[in-house]
Formats: sequence, structure tokens, C-alpha cells
Amino acid sequence: MRQAKTTPRKPPRQARSRATVEAILEATIRVLITRGYDGATTIAIAARAGVSVGSLYQYFPNKEALVAALVDRHVGELLACTEQALAAAELGDPRATVRAFIHAGIEAHRINPALHKVLVEQVPRVGRVAVAMDASRRIAAQLAAYLAPHRRMLAVRDVEVAAFVVETAVEALTHRVVIERPDLISTSRLEAEAADLVIGYLFGARRAARPRRHATRTSTR
Repeated sequence: MRQAKTTPRKPPRQARSRATVEAILEATIRVLITRGYDGATTIAIAARAGVSVGSLYQYFPNKEALVAALVDRHVGELLACTEQALAAAELGDPRATVRAFIHAGIEAHRINPALHKVLVEQVPRVGRVAVAMDASRRIAAQLAAYLAPHRRMLAVRDVEVAAFVVETAVEALTHRVVIERPDLISTSRLEAEAADLVIGYLFGARRAARPRRHATRTSTR
């Protein structure tokens, strides 16, 4: 199946055109939430934005491009949240920083969980898997850079592996919650449980490095 083009036709340069694009994207959010991806159309989105379909098509070729733009914006917001949390970190209190990191990741999904559910489900359809994976790698790299000076405190010897595991666990947890248990995303319980999980993994009893397994050769003679 050929994937629809998701590149915007032209970037808005003037204040008026930027306002038009913002109105279109906000209308896309409302239509996606009320109608779902399959029920959303460019006609409905344009009507909700108060612009003509022709105006919408000046900037976006189809609804896939609109959803892709929202995915890109969500990824940017998530990266900004985690960057700010780690930039404000106190070097002497890594546990508090890890809690702030988890809070930032969950907080980014609290803004509009219904929209995030749609975006998560449509990432493959709009060709944004690579964008999402790159964001995960960047967040893991940010966390690894922060954890490196605290490596003696960590239960996990490999800082990069530890950061990868933490980023994957938090991202998978928030996505599952948004899709399956949206009632939990607004509660403090989710954040507390996630923090206990991650802090126990990072700062619990230090685990010895596992020996490498070597294949045992069986003689056929």
C-alpha cells in the first residue's frame, strides 16, 4: 500500500498565515477527538477552522499531513519537557532528578490524552515511526548524559543500557495508559508507581555483571 504524502506544501511565513495554520491544526485536534482518524476529513477540519478547503490545501496536501504535523509537534513538546527537567537537575540529588524526568514524560501526555491516543495509534500510518524512534533515542541519550556522573550510585553498571531501559519503560507505560487506562493519566498514583519502579531499578542493590554465555561445542565424533 502506497503511503500518502505527509510533507506540508509550504511553511507559513507571515503572522496571518501562521495563525491560519495554527487554526487548522487546532481544528484537526478537535475533529480527531470527536470523530476519530477514520471519521476525520479535510472538509470537516476546514469547516471547524473557519477556512476554505482550498486554504487548507495551500499548506497541507491531505489529512495524513495534518496528523503528521501534530505528531511532530507532540514529539517536540516531549523533547522540550525532558530537556527542561534534566537542565534544571541538581547534580547532588539524582533521585529527585529521575522523579522530575518521569514527571515530565507523563505530564506531556496529560495535556490532551484523547489526542495522544489518536496520535499513538496513527504514527505508523503517517510514516512517523522513525521520528518517534529518534525522539526516544535522543531522550535516552539525554538521560544517559545526566546519569554518567552518578554511575557509582547506580545498580546498573552500563549507563547507556540503564537510560535505554528507563526511557523505554516510561514511554511504553504512558502509551499503554493513554490507550487503555486514560483514567490513570491524571492521577498522582501513576507517577508515584512509575517513580518507584525506575528508582528501584536504578538505585537498588548493585547487580553483578552477568557473565557472557559461550556456546558449548558438542563433539560428533
